[in-house]
Amino acid sequence: MAEFYNLSEVARLLKVSPLTVRRWVQEGKLRALHPKGTRLYRIPEDALREFVGEEWFAQIATEAAQMKQEAPKRRGRSPTLETCRCFLR
Repeated sequence: MAEFYNLSEVARLLKVSPLTVRRWVQEGKLRALHPKGTRLYRIPEDALREFVGEEWFAQIATEAAQMKQEAPKRRGRSPTLETCRCFLR
């Protein structure tokens, strides 16, 4: 099964703005899927590999794996009273 990335994931991996990635897609430099009726873009792994080249992709793939492992930790946290200063007033 093919791996897909969204605009923000590609931007984080390439250290550019998500708007830059969107512009590359709109200019046809980076191939992406755009489901009708949505604002979402999905970039296939092979399109990203073609865009950055094999050497860079090997480095990016390891960063992507680390990012995907860390993602549940970031999303799973809920704010506590200590982190939300608005409750301490």
